[in-house]
Amino acid sequence: MANANVIYPGQTIGILGDSISTPTLLARAKQMGFNVGMYSSNENSKAMELADYKYIGPYTDKETLKMFAERCEAVIYDNQFIDSDVIRYISQYTAVAQRDGLLDIVQDRLIERTFFETLNINMVPYSTIVTLEDIYQAINSIGYPAILKPIQRGLNGGKELLIKNQADIVLASGFLDSGTYILESYVEHNTDYSVVVTRTESGSIVMFPPVEVMYEGDQLMTAYTPAKLDPSVKKEMTRITNEIANNLDYVGTFEVTLFLAKSGSIYVSRVAPKLSAAGFVFDYAANADEFEQHLRAIAGLPLTQIIPGIATVYQAIRQQEYQRVQTQWVIKDNWHFTFYGNEPTDDHQLVGHVLIPTKSISDTLVKLEATGIWHDIDYKTKYSNM
Repeated sequence: MANANVIYPGQTIGILGDSISTPTLLARAKQMGFNVGMYSSNENSKAMELADYKYIGPYTDKETLKMFAERCEAVIYDNQFIDSDVIRYISQYTAVAQRDGLLDIVQDRLIERTFFETLNINMVPYSTIVTLEDIYQAINSIGYPAILKPIQRGLNGGKELLIKNQADIVLASGFLDSGTYILESYVEHNTDYSVVVTRTESGSIVMFPPVEVMYEGDQLMTAYTPAKLDPSVKKEMTRITNEIANNLDYVGTFEVTLFLAKSGSIYVSRVAPKLSAAGFVFDYAANADEFEQHLRAIAGLPLTQIIPGIATVYQAIRQQEYQRVQTQWVIKDNWHFTFYGNEPTDDHQLVGHVLIPTKSISDTLVKLEATGIWHDIDYKTKYSNM
């Protein structure tokens, strides 16, 4: 007998919004036997070409959203910047297992920090900033350096200001004209981590192994697992992630990012309802991937218990590397490429990635450095300490 809470092959899952992960999510859903509908404001979305049916329109078009939702047994949102009001609206017409609460958290840094404070999770000191005078007062307790960030992610183009000394404070006046900000302490650290975790409707949780990640600015560029972790650090990361997962009203896969300070303390950076770029490593580094786990949770299926697989390195490919990486396409027998087929608007936009299963992460980082393609990535600091 069919279970009313389970989505079966032949039934329809809708995907609302899109990102670089959407084509893979859609392909995996079809592989599992689901029909897939797409709703996006981007008529050039590559995922649209793969969908069984599609709606193109703004997220404010309630009539079209309603028609889309009513054709689906469930809808997945695949863009963390979709307004939570949209999710509340379509939830009247179909199931949205992810719900809207985590969107509120990820889109508002003050709500996010209040959430972490409620759980007594370690995060960097911060203060709410409305005026320049607020910065002068807050810096006395936060200290230098500090980072000024908009409360609403994406506000003012997401621009942030690193304040190294008192002379930098006056530069903040142009930022504050656009809205409220937070000022947070910049804690020196060399190591960032991503933990990908999936939660079911019943509250059961399955966590992937931690992934060590490397950024260029805010862009995740390199990731690998298994991460080199002290057992006590890994235990604390697991505790933090479980605490977050147990207190979210969310079903599906999400990401917790953390960093290890030079003092040895673990700080949480953020929690986001997204399929992480870092999670691509699990195509080889585990017996299940983040896409399948996400769909299993949404469809009401039991989650796969993770068995670690091959050590794997992920390397992002920006438009500026596209031409040079073609040489590697020809000569590398163990580099597995994915290209997104998007139309980048600038040289820093991602156009693909490569996954490298390996016997030695350090050797692979050395080889990535030796290509000379990613000259702005500091591989040496990583492989020298392995």
